[in-house]
Amino acid sequence: MPALTRIIKGTDYAAIYVVGDLHGCYSLLTQELEKIHFDFEHDLLICTGDLVDRGNENLECVSLLDQPWFSSVRGNHEEMCIKGRQDVWIQEMHARNGGEWFYLLSTEKQDELSEIFSELPLVIEVQLENKKIGILHADIDIQDWEIFKAKIAKGERKIPGLTSAYTNALWGRGRIRHHSHRYGTVKNIDEIYLGHSIVKRPTQIDNCHYIDIGSSYTHQLCIVKIK
Repeated sequence: MPALTRIIKGTDYAAIYVVGDLHGCYSLLTQELEKIHFDFEHDLLICTGDLVDRGNENLECVSLLDQPWFSSVRGNHEEMCIKGRQDVWIQEMHARNGGEWFYLLSTEKQDELSEIFSELPLVIEVQLENKKIGILHADIDIQDWEIFKAKIAKGERKIPGLTSAYTNALWGRGRIRHHSHRYGTVKNIDEIYLGHSIVKRPTQIDNCHYIDIGSSYTHQLCIVKIK
């Protein structure tokens, strides 16, 4: 099974940026990278997932994964590409939410993309000189980063009546919806960057930063420099 957590050493790059969900908006990304003078030789860009669906440049966004300057966690839209072909309910939900393009591809191309998406980690941890930063797609409902990573490493586990760390990392919205009375700062990590839940502007809740500003709807992307 592919590793579900990837560790990145900050010393390997001159600058590191995090971008919110792309959703098939390749041209928008290239425009924004030009604005910030992104150095393709020495910098790194990490995406919060959902590279595909809703926009029109899905395969172009997938091609970013071939670039040494780009990395991404897995989002729920990649997860639907992986599982939709074997589950009619997921396929129908996926198609309603921008995934129609995927099922129009040849079976061979669907297999190829599913394999690529299966290799994506659910969690990326960036180790900088004076801080540690986490990136995941949707939600963390555990108040300790190290415990969260340990649970993610176990993979998908379906427990009746409970939502797993794996499922929350891809689909959850509990923290952004109920933070005022249920959550707090996540220990053993300095900052966490998440997508999935669209916000009008970058939003910080405790040490969690939500940066999906609705690329395919708003024609805007949030890019944050973390190093």
